Amino acid sequence: MPGIGFGTLGNVGDAGCALVEAALAEGYRYIDTSRYYGNEEAVGKALARSSVPRGDIWVTTKLLHPRTPPQPDLALELEKSLRLLQTDYVDLLLIHWPPADENFDSAIDSLCAAQSSGLARAIGVSNFTIPLMKRAAKRAALPLINNQVEFHPLLDQSRVREEAEKLGIVLSAYSPLGRGAVLKDPTVVEVAKRLGRPPSEVALRWIVQQGVVAVPMTTKKENAKSNMRIFDFELSPADMAKLTEASKQNRRLISPTGWAPKWD
Repeated sequence: MPGIGFGTLGNVGDAGCALVEAALAEGYRYIDTSRYYGNEEAVGKALARSSVPRGDIWVTTKLLHPRTPPQPDLALELEKSLRLLQTDYVDLLLIHWPPADENFDSAIDSLCAAQSSGLARAIGVSNFTIPLMKRAAKRAALPLINNQVEFHPLLDQSRVREEAEKLGIVLSAYSPLGRGAVLKDPTVVEVAKRLGRPPSEVALRWIVQQGVVAVPMTTKKENAKSNMRIFDFELSPADMAKLTEASKQNRRLISPTGWAPKWD
């Protein structure tokens, strides 16, 4: 899995397609989408139009597992995603939010079946807490390689990262700039000014330097280009420590009623 991905939330229709094409041309090789985003079709058109070979692109999509009956046929839902994405497989399939307790095991079983069928090369989860992550890993007949969670310098997810590592699960960070709030944080701004870097690059660098995959979302080509520059520098141990301390503010920004679990 590449160290940085291109998040597509909010990028829909022809404009979304063009932005994904531009991201691929800029060097992104990880495209992250979801059925919930309503843009799998736009992403699929971009993949088809791009000169980058499909085999060089890591495509992740996420499927919701409703918390009330009737439960979906995950295989059929994934096949629909593949048609929209114009591809025979996804590199990573995630369950977008934790299923209800009574549906938990069957959801994980269906996820593993998707990989066994070859429709998904790898599988994982999203928004799973430490107990849910452990339960999923224990239930799964195949390795879960990823848990995509809210992760940025305003939210301490160190315990989740440490437990994920023990389970062989890599974290990926959605909303890595905290919906813009990170860009105004005094600590992030101070480090950025001293290094002569945009706050966005400093925040993303802090994430990837911990072994977490950053998946920033943007609707602007210039921001997409800037985000790719995070591999041009490293943060010192002192700056990493400052940003980690800032994360103890624990400003969780995404917690939808009815879907969000009891957070760690």
